[in-house]
Amino acid sequence: MTALGVVAAFLRRDFRINISYRVSFAFQSVSIVLQLALFFYLSRVVDNAKFDAHQNLNEGYFGYAAVGLALLTMVQVSLSSYSYKLREEQTTGTLEALMATPTSPSLIVLSSAVYDMIRAIATGLALIGAAVVLFGLRLELDPASIGVAMVALVGCLALFTSLGVAVAAFTIVFKRGTLLLALVITGLALLGGVYFPIEVLPEPIEWLANALPFTWGLDVFRASLLGGAVDPAQLAGLFGSAMLLLPLGLLVFGAALRRVRRTGTLGQY
Repeated sequence: MTALGVVAAFLRRDFRINISYRVSFAFQSVSIVLQLALFFYLSRVVDNAKFDAHQNLNEGYFGYAAVGLALLTMVQVSLSSYSYKLREEQTTGTLEALMATPTSPSLIVLSSAVYDMIRAIATGLALIGAAVVLFGLRLELDPASIGVAMVALVGCLALFTSLGVAVAAFTIVFKRGTLLLALVITGLALLGGVYFPIEVLPEPIEWLANALPFTWGLDVFRASLLGGAVDPAQLAGLFGSAMLLLPLGLLVFGAALRRVRRTGTLGQY
């Protein structure tokens, strides 16, 4: 089977599984509205004029938080879906059969989360759309800004994929990666400037936050949608990091797979 055929097979499988649980879509929609409402009313206690001037962005704190929340939603799914899918295969007894096929393990782990990635992108964009329609968020959009936003999004997804594959490698060896996932997601939310500017952090932590590729991606994505100044160096750094980390993540996953095969614990959960 070709690589495209493998991806299509995983897409069909996951789509059929998810479409049978339609109530989850309704709950997710309500959750999006409630999260936006939280930050919309929280923005009422922020001096938005001062905030805009300091951040060189438009739409005040609500716009800042809404865009950050949209990207964080994609991060959460990207990081968790790879380990979740492998964990699910372990508990249902199909992981050993999958890894015994002639298909490359790297292709299997990447394909396993394609549907979830597509759904995460749709959810993140729907969150921004809901902020526009329901809460009056005004985006600064033109062909150039939309193009930059899409490029930044692709770079972010590649970065999230590399981290997700690394977490999947941890899960396949140690079986439970829930705490690691929570730690990574919380750390990115804190240090990436999702909910507040990283300038308010203590200087050593701010330096660390500025060194994270996730921070660069969020800065570019947010600036492109809210009329800010896009830093080409951050965009280049984002793609450079993704190109380095994705092969590294796949190498780590391959090493983890060889270890569990050697110890005979591939199917254990």
